Amino acid sequence: MDRLVHHELRAVFSVLAATAVALTASVLFHGFSPPSDTGRLALYAAGVLALLLVWTLLRASRLRWFSEVRNFEKAVPVEDIDPPGAAERLLRHRPFSPRLFVGYVLGAVPLALWQPLTTGIFLWSALDWLSEAAVAAHWERRNGLLLWRGRVDSRPWELSVSRRPPTRTATGAQPA
Repeated sequence: MDRLVHHELRAVFSVLAATAVALTASVLFHGFSPPSDTGRLALYAAGVLALLLVWTLLRASRLRWFSEVRNFEKAVPVEDIDPPGAAERLLRHRPFSPRLFVGYVLGAVPLALWQPLTTGIFLWSALDWLSEAAVAAHWERRNGLLLWRGRVDSRPWELSVSRRPPTRTATGAQPA
């Protein structure tokens, strides 16, 4: 099993690394030329970020076709607080997904060699996963639960939920 937030952040790190490889290949192939119209580029970036903010708020809402919160609330309860194999899949132990990285590099490098600005498509998917991780982390914090993926190996997309383990103090004792 894998924490949903960790899975999403792992995808973000992998896509950002693949985008960096694609941009490096593009600069080596085409050379570096600064954008001619920085004002237009800044306006475009602001528009994309505003659209992403609206998309994230729609995901955090309870609207039928957009809501991720509804999926979180339908998660199957699991009593196992420390699922087997979860320790190996923590974000700090495995912050990167090699298969996703290779897949994105195989798609991003040819596109970046053809047109350098197409790497923005891949940054959009990284920002999308980052927004989903933020929504999941907010929901976990608000409800005192943890969201997990992959309880059933044949259906890794299925979500399950467990109680958050109690917080410990610096000495390892339970708080009063």
